[in-house]
Amino acid sequence: MAYLGFGIFVLGLILVIVAPINKKKNARCSAEVQGILNKVIKRSNSQGTAGHTYIYTYTVDGVEYKVKSTIRSSQANNIGDACTLWYNPAKPKDAQPFHYESNKTYNIIILIGVGLILLGFFLLVYGVAH
Repeated sequence: MAYLGFGIFVLGLILVIVAPINKKKNARCSAEVQGILNKVIKRSNSQGTAGHTYIYTYTVDGVEYKVKSTIRSSQANNIGDACTLWYNPAKPKDAQPFHYESNKTYNIIILIGVGLILLGFFLLVYGVAH
């Protein structure tokens, strides 16, 4: 029980730390540009495929940029498909293939993280005590 509690606690901490970072990036990446899904790289581990890395290309003010993401744009299903990307106007190389119009999503993630921290702490203490 203590190991489960520790794992849940750590997952909650990760959510509480990562959500505000992504929330700030989402706010910075406010300008839209049309990009292209250029490449998909399959990542693997000893159990097989662990996920994908998507590489997008886009052009801002005549300069071509590439951005890597573990998130696939909902508009790009195949290599060569066009999609909307959001970039930071002050630093165009900073981009992402998604954008949330409100902070509601990040606030929900933070609340879930806090809940997991509390649950994990309870399970950890209960597991150690018994």
